[in-house]
Parts: sequence; structure tokens; C-alpha cells
Amino acid sequence: MNTSTDVKWLEDIRSLTLDRQQEPLWLRNWRLSYLDNLSDYSWPKREKTPLRERQLDQIPLTTVYPSVTVPRDILQSMVSPAYVAFANDRLVASSVPQDWTSQGVVVMPLQEAAARYEKELSKVLGQTFRSPMSRAEALNSALWDQGLYIKVPAHIQMAEPLLVLHYGQFSHDVHSLFPRTLIVAEPGSQITVIERYISNEFEDKTLFSSVVEILAKEDAKVHYGAVQNLSSNAEVFMRRSAQVHQDGAVNWSIGEFGGHLTIASDETHLIQQGAQSTHTMVFFGSGHQRQDFDTEIVHSAPYTTSRIIAKGVMKDQGRSAFHGITNIEHGAIRADGRQKEQTLMLSDESRADAVPSLLINDNDVYAAHSASAGPIDQIALFYLMARGLSEREAIRLYVHGFLAPVVDALPGPILRDSVWESVERKLDA
Repeated sequence: MNTSTDVKWLEDIRSLTLDRQQEPLWLRNWRLSYLDNLSDYSWPKREKTPLRERQLDQIPLTTVYPSVTVPRDILQSMVSPAYVAFANDRLVASSVPQDWTSQGVVVMPLQEAAARYEKELSKVLGQTFRSPMSRAEALNSALWDQGLYIKVPAHIQMAEPLLVLHYGQFSHDVHSLFPRTLIVAEPGSQITVIERYISNEFEDKTLFSSVVEILAKEDAKVHYGAVQNLSSNAEVFMRRSAQVHQDGAVNWSIGEFGGHLTIASDETHLIQQGAQSTHTMVFFGSGHQRQDFDTEIVHSAPYTTSRIIAKGVMKDQGRSAFHGITNIEHGAIRADGRQKEQTLMLSDESRADAVPSLLINDNDVYAAHSASAGPIDQIALFYLMARGLSEREAIRLYVHGFLAPVVDALPGPILRDSVWESVERKLDA
């Protein structure tokens, strides 16, 4: 990395951070704690996806976010009574039902919550991360704008999902976006949150670094879904992290489709007995996309359960790497961790790597993994075409059959429909 570029970045970020006059002092100091050590953070190191030549430090940092509106068709797709919409990291629309607020459910910009719930947030923000941060997350910590804070009081269970839209309007004035979401589920509570990441197409390289933190306390249940369809020139970094307490559960349902480069780091820490987590991912790469996913579930307590399920499709010159890690620490007796990764390649130029890992430090546990990556079955394709289907139709049907066991198992029609729509767009691209 060029030293002069690094210095310029540090100067720009410090200026942006110190300009936040409306923030409480503790939050500004929290941001600066990352900024002061930013030169010590490196971009993620991935064996299959080197980043050295991508010149990420050359992407301009956004200084002022102009006001933009979300396209009407996208906003109208928010078909839930509870929704929040951001455009260029600024809150532009929200609807929180009266019965939610009357029960004490909090849905508000994280920046506002930092002042209103200072004592609580100063202890929670940034505390779910177990593994070291990369430069992408450090930049997010220094530069996220309004953010989103969601809190569900004890024993309150929400029947309807909360939809969250992050719309990016990239332009010559906006080259970087840093959304951040914090979810706190108190004991015995339950909520479903579905986030969508959408942007316009823009010819320049852009930087998108998102952070999601979830804290599920005793017997709390959180289902988090996300579908990413960002610009084909976006360098996308996703960091999702959760802590799960006794008998709680955090279930992830992730769809990754957009961006030129996507680097996702997902980690769930099962810290008390009976904690559970399932991480389900569907991904589809085309063109010259590079997708690299690192998913880890750590068992630190007895009788904890985890599942990692990933299915992806690669076409054209797309490349993917999926590294699943089930980490069972000493003392986590009777832990049960399993994972399965499968990738389908539709062209000879595409490539997929699946690398499952089991780290087991106790004897009385159950752990298993399987992984496969291979081309489309030409015999099955011939059989479908012999029944009157064109090659294009046969491939579409084959892909649907490959992905259906995972996509159709996603909870709720909103998430399923969004994933299938994304799959269709990739097939037509």
C-alpha cells in the first residue's frame, strides 16, 4: 500500500469523524479509537481472493451525502407493516406499527439511540466481534452515518418481519457507503429482520462496507435475512456477527448476488448452554464476479447446536470460495455442529472452491461436513432438452432444482421471493 495514500486516507477520515458535532462524546471517541489504529488494520486476507492489486485505498471517501430518493418501485416492494428505508445511509422513510412501540420495541437510527440509550449502547456496540477486524470494518466503525438500532424487550414476540432497505445512489460525489445495524433481543423475545442492499449501476469503482451485530439473550430468537444486489462495480465487504446466550437462537438467511467483489465474514458465537444457530446462504456469481465467504460458528458451551448450509451457482468467468468453520472449543460437551456446501458451475471458465473445516477440542461432541463443486450434469441437461425444452430453459430448470431445497426452506415468502427474483436476474444476465 502506498504510504502517501494511507496518510491521505487518515487525514480524510479524521476530518469526517471530527465533523460529527451532534454525536455524544463517547461515540466520537469510540470512532476515533478505530481511526487512531487504522494503519494497523489490513484488508481481509483470503487465500483464494487476493486483494493487493485491487487498489482499495484509492477509492475516494465520501465527504457529503447528497439527498436522494429511493425509486418508487423499490420502495413499493416494502410489503410489510414494519419497514425502514435508507438512501445513501440517510433515513428517508419508516413505518413502525403502534403496537410495536406500545410494547417497547425500539426501531430508530443508531446515531439517535447512541444519545438516548448511551449507557446501554456504549457497552454493546462493537462487542459481538470475536475475530479481529479488517480495515473494511474499521472504516465502517469510523464512518457509519445514521445506522439502525433495533431492540426487542423481554418476552415480546413480533409476528411480522421488519424490512430494512439500504439503497445506494452512487455518483461522482458518492463512492463509498458504510451502513451499520445493531439488533438486541432481550430474554424470551423474538423478531425477524430482513435487510435488502440495492444500488444503481455506476461506472466507477465504489466501496460498500456493511456491519451487522446481533445480541440474542436468554431464550431469545432472532431470524436475520439479507439479500445483496449492489452495483456490478462495487467492492463489497460484509461483516455479520452474533452472540447467542442460553437457549437462544440466531438464524441467518443470506443471499449474495451483486457487486464485482464480495468479501463476507460471518461469525456466530454460542456462548452459553443450549444456544443454537443455523447459517443458510445462497449465492450466484456471473461475469467476472469474485465472491469469497468465510463463515464460522464457535461452540463455547455444552449442548450447543449449529448448521451451515450453502448453495451457489457460478456462470461465465465467475469465481467463488466458501470457507465454513465449525469450531468446538474445550468444554463444549455434546455440541452438535454440521455443515454442507455445494456449488454448481454452468461454464468451463467458472470456478468454485468449497473448504469445510472442523476444529474440535473436546471428545464428547458430534461434528460433520461435506462439500462439493462441479459442472452441470450434461446427461440431465440432454434429458430435459429431449422433452422439448430449449437449452436455456433446461439450464433454468436445472438451477431451480439445484437451489430449491435451500431457497424454499427459507422462512417467509418475502425472503424467498426476493432470492428467487435475484436468481432469475442472474440467469437472464
